[in-house]
Amino acid sequence: MSETKLPRPGQATLAGWLIVLGSLLTVVGAWDQISGLRSLDTRERVEEVLAEPPLAGSGIGLDGILDLMHIMALVTGAMAAAAVILGWHVLQRNKQARLALTIIAAPLFFTGMFGGGFWSTLAAVAVVLLWMSPTRDWFDGVSPAKREAGGGDPNQKSYVAPARPDTATDSTGSTGSTAPTIPAGSPDATTGTVRLSEKQPPPWTGAVAQTANTAPKRRPGAVTAAAVLTWVGSGFTALMMLASAVTATANPDLILDQVRKQAESDPRMREVAGLYTTDVIVASAWIGAALVALVCIAAAAFAVFAMRRHPWARVALMISAGVSGLSLLLFALAFPPAVVLFGAAVATFSFLLRPEVGAWFRSR
Repeated sequence: MSETKLPRPGQATLAGWLIVLGSLLTVVGAWDQISGLRSLDTRERVEEVLAEPPLAGSGIGLDGILDLMHIMALVTGAMAAAAVILGWHVLQRNKQARLALTIIAAPLFFTGMFGGGFWSTLAAVAVVLLWMSPTRDWFDGVSPAKREAGGGDPNQKSYVAPARPDTATDSTGSTGSTAPTIPAGSPDATTGTVRLSEKQPPPWTGAVAQTANTAPKRRPGAVTAAAVLTWVGSGFTALMMLASAVTATANPDLILDQVRKQAESDPRMREVAGLYTTDVIVASAWIGAALVALVCIAAAAFAVFAMRRHPWARVALMISAGVSGLSLLLFALAFPPAVVLFGAAVATFSFLLRPEVGAWFRSR
């Protein structure tokens, strides 16, 4: 297969368009932030932040914070504009564009946090997908058939059947038959045929039998990577929810004040805010933490059974990764760092979709 005719994997298409769209929306957000940076609403919000610890009494002025936000918005917009162009060239299989995106991914992630950071974080995480297989193989010019052919067990040898006792090799190296001669007085002498015994095997044709290598014998690395990502992501999510529950138990009044402030600015929240008490907040936090912990334990168990080559565990783990990815994408709207966990869920799902992984599970 020619290098220029390699089909683009779906993972590469997804990563490329996430980079283009996420960076484009980051440019729009940076422009909107710059246009409203000196507004009264922005000044009031910055003053509220400066009046609370740890910035209270630090000597940092309002104008200094606004100037910093202005610079960060300009840097973010410039890098996001470059990422839009580079993302388009990545879809055309440009290795230099992939390298440039890798260099600006981390600065784009950190500077984008000053303006909300959701779309910039999504674009930065999508860059990681460009270095994962099969996208990495696509950039390297390796076709799927070539990758699968090279993924077999190099220690496996073909089986050659032993020579039959009724064959012999002449001086020219050809193999001929050495069937016994029929006596002249035998009943089959007139026909020239030999009567075969029922215990005698069929005539040897000289064919060489080889064992088929249709499925990998060893566990693919993608299965191990998916399991490790599941364990790390599940453990981190469970710890994060546990920390939230402990924080809500230690400071329920602080959360209640935040709910009341939101109710003052949003009339639709006033009736709901009246139902909240400190006991309700603490109970809700622990119930949510318990439910999330159960889901994380189930996902970790699915990963264990998938490592032990149970096909149903692969399906269950894919469903778990898909549901978790959608939930984390929505949660990232309020907590942008959760996009990292979203990227882990997407990577887990893509690892389990690889053809060698499916062949390994089917050959059980």
